[in-house]
Amino acid sequence: MMDNLNLFNVKEDKFWLDTLPNYQRDIVSELLNIKSYEEAAIAWLEASVDNTSPFSAQPQPEKRFFPLLKKEVHKLLCGDPVYAAERSELVKLSQSHENKTAIVSMVSALIGAKVGLAATFIAPAIVIIFIMIAKTSLNAWCALDTTEN
Repeated sequence: MMDNLNLFNVKEDKFWLDTLPNYQRDIVSELLNIKSYEEAAIAWLEASVDNTSPFSAQPQPEKRFFPLLKKEVHKLLCGDPVYAAERSELVKLSQSHENKTAIVSMVSALIGAKVGLAATFIAPAIVIIFIMIAKTSLNAWCALDTTEN
């Protein structure tokens, strides 16, 4: 687990939403006004998933992308050995809150490549996951079982 990743100590949604381009931030903010965090992320991912992974070997139902993203973020942040080198880089980046946009970009690119989706498309969902983590704490989030969905 990443005990020294202190970016999740900031509880305000705006902290992470500010990492998104204006057009994404506005849409995600509107979604968060009317939906739960998870519902907002799913709504974002379902809005235009057909245009984001047309060359995937095996298309997945849209509703499965959010659990898949949560699972990969969980592996990255909570100690899966597959992501050891990337976790080390995240710890370095997290030394300054000014690097939050770089962290969102890095995680979106890393996980996007893993699941076959464009990083720019999943960045808002990654931001929502980061907000969810900040609301609970990284330790509590890592204690959750992400394999059931």
